[in-house]
Amino acid sequence: MNQTNERKNPWAISAATIQCQHCGSVFTTQRINSFDILLWPEGRQVLDAGDFFHPVCPQCGAPADLGYPSRYFDRELGIAAVLVPGIENQDTEELLAQMNRYAASLALDHMEHRAVGSFYSMAEQMRIHEHRLNDKAIQLLKPLMIGGLQSRGFEVWNGFFMGVAHPEKPGQMEDTVYFSTEGDTEAAFAEDVLQFHIYLTNGQVIPQGINETAYRLCRKLLEDRGLAEDDGLFHLYDLSWAIQFHNDLQRA
Repeated sequence: MNQTNERKNPWAISAATIQCQHCGSVFTTQRINSFDILLWPEGRQVLDAGDFFHPVCPQCGAPADLGYPSRYFDRELGIAAVLVPGIENQDTEELLAQMNRYAASLALDHMEHRAVGSFYSMAEQMRIHEHRLNDKAIQLLKPLMIGGLQSRGFEVWNGFFMGVAHPEKPGQMEDTVYFSTEGDTEAAFAEDVLQFHIYLTNGQVIPQGINETAYRLCRKLLEDRGLAEDDGLFHLYDLSWAIQFHNDLQRA
């Protein structure tokens, strides 16, 4: 974290002592407890870069993965996310119920409210809303890509939305899944591609893309079930939620 960001956002930064999992050295780094973009516009860039939650051990140079409670408020993009580390391994329903019971102090008007389990997910929410996309539809895209990787023997931990690619000319892009509603693959190859980073359990990152038609189909699934609109409450929409959604469709 540079000194400029410290000066502009001093109330949201605190010190944290961590131990390197590689060499065992103990060192001090900075925690960002809140990203309020109204007060700290640079917070989006800091969150997107992600350097702060990968502090490097000064002794051996190994990066660490930080996770601690934090908040992200972005009134312009209409998203408020609360980070509860490892929420997916806890009693999620009860945690969300507690958050919604205290919504008067946590929630903001005219905002979507999300619980997330990591800074990866918090940064993903920022990118999704920057592109004015539906975060539930984005989550539903992930199993469509991950399933193909798993069938090839890859062991996947998770995946996160990174942005949108605009093909300069029609043509099939590498590492991209294409959907077509009428079998017109040429038209599908000309569409924008939503880009993801798929993280394997060994730490490797595999870039993957999926075309806009797939996103529209996922939006239609949500609309058909009355889930496309937001109700203003806190929700956790993640890969596990998306897998359960697709499994329920197959059983219906």
